[in-house]
Amino acid sequence: MCMVGRGDAGVQWTASQEELEQMLREAAKRIGARLPRRLLMAVRPLAEAYFRTTARGGELRVVINDAFGDAPRDVLEALSEVIVARASGAARPRMVGKPFWDYVETEELRERMQANYLARQRSFDPEPQGRVWNLVELFDAMNKAYFENVLPCPLLGWTRRPLTYRWGWYSSMVRPHGLIVINCLLDEPQVPGFVLEGTMYHEMLHMQVDPVVVNGRRTVHTRGFRVLERRFDRHEDLRPEYRKVLRRYGRRVGAVRRTRGRRGRR
Repeated sequence: MCMVGRGDAGVQWTASQEELEQMLREAAKRIGARLPRRLLMAVRPLAEAYFRTTARGGELRVVINDAFGDAPRDVLEALSEVIVARASGAARPRMVGKPFWDYVETEELRERMQANYLARQRSFDPEPQGRVWNLVELFDAMNKAYFENVLPCPLLGWTRRPLTYRWGWYSSMVRPHGLIVINCLLDEPQVPGFVLEGTMYHEMLHMQVDPVVVNGRRTVHTRGFRVLERRFDRHEDLRPEYRKVLRRYGRRVGAVRRTRGRRGRR
């Protein structure tokens, strides 16, 4: 059975399910891993991930980003090693599949992944002006105060929905200067300006400090990163303010739920 998928970048996938499954089985032998008997393969228009795996009830489900539809066979074989390493724990994903990791750094694939990412993502709005705060102004202020104005301005945006598990993120996937997204929970008049500045400073550090791969594990918050992070003047004051933001949001959510509950009982 041939799986045919087309992403936003217009890449035609022609590899068959049987071929992909065989690649995974052979990759497992090469790195000494065991796979479940049942493998479920699919190709999907993922926004950012190269692939996803889910192990459940004696089966392994693998979803591969359709951006790899026309990748050379040696790249797909190397991707299979990375997938098996991730799913089985037999090896660090970054320690296997070198042709795959080389391929994802090529200009062609990076441009394709960026086009797909911007077309498919639903997590942020690429508009720097929020209800209260302007991200361009925040970026410029932090660039002048801490980076000697050397950092180029990336794409800036706010999350579409409030998040309770992260305050922002940086992605190098968006060319030419990356992407910084800030949690819209911080776009409130009650949030002190230094909280926005500290959050922006943290994400801007990711533009300056490269990730480190140790024993196959990619680390972005390295010891050196943490040292630089503490250069922000009010670094120690950020965490208490983040807690206040979450408490305010929790009260709002609770009030909405109580209101809905009362309406439901009428």
